[in-house]
Amino acid sequence: MNTERLELAPLLARRELWLLVSTAFVDPYHRQRFAMLRDAEFRRRVLGSAALLAQEAPTIVLGPGEVQPKELSPQRLFDALEGAWPTVEATYRQVFGITATSGVCPACEVEYEPNPDITYRSQRWADIAGFYQAFGLQVSGRAGERLDHVSLQAEFLYVLLAKEAAALQEDSQEAAETCREARRTFFAEHVGWWLPAFSRLLSRAAPEGFYQELAALTASLSAAERDSLGLPPFQLRCVPRPAQDQALADCSGCMSP
Repeated sequence: MNTERLELAPLLARRELWLLVSTAFVDPYHRQRFAMLRDAEFRRRVLGSAALLAQEAPTIVLGPGEVQPKELSPQRLFDALEGAWPTVEATYRQVFGITATSGVCPACEVEYEPNPDITYRSQRWADIAGFYQAFGLQVSGRAGERLDHVSLQAEFLYVLLAKEAAALQEDSQEAAETCREARRTFFAEHVGWWLPAFSRLLSRAAPEGFYQELAALTASLSAAERDSLGLPPFQLRCVPRPAQDQALADCSGCMSP
């Protein structure tokens, strides 16, 4: 039982933190979901999870744009949100725009792809949809986001971690391994290669406050997840668009295994 708890604890901690990232990147127009960030019980779970990871996380070799897992700080994010609450929706529009391609900092994976071919990009979206569907998930039309939006990808990691933890609690090693392999593949192919570069760009594009803190937390959690999956740091992959040149050049661009 003690071994099981030790195995479960980091899974449950990262589960809560990916839910935090997913919720924090929701368009604040969707007030009911975004307001979960101010829920006292949710904050308690998140702060406990971050403390656990910070305590147990080793100092790791970082890839471009990543932040050490020990630097995870949801409290700074929550503090920044309180001051930003009246204007957070306007800031979201300023940074991310109205569509995936209209902002200074796109929040969707495929916008960081070096290959502009529409057929290739459609295949990437279809692959993401296949992951979701394999675990019984379908993106609601009310979500208002593309399949490759950071909020949906983070939520999918949350679901996979939750399913893996449940499988371990039920002593179903095969089901747990299926979830872990799906998480590893999805992270390598659809999350880890672009999220640190996106986080660095966001830290430069957003005004001081909530979204800068969210960028740092996301880069730290991405590093923690990559390390937990035994993946090496990601390398240079994409050619940034002109509007992103300087920020992405500073973190050596986007990454791939």
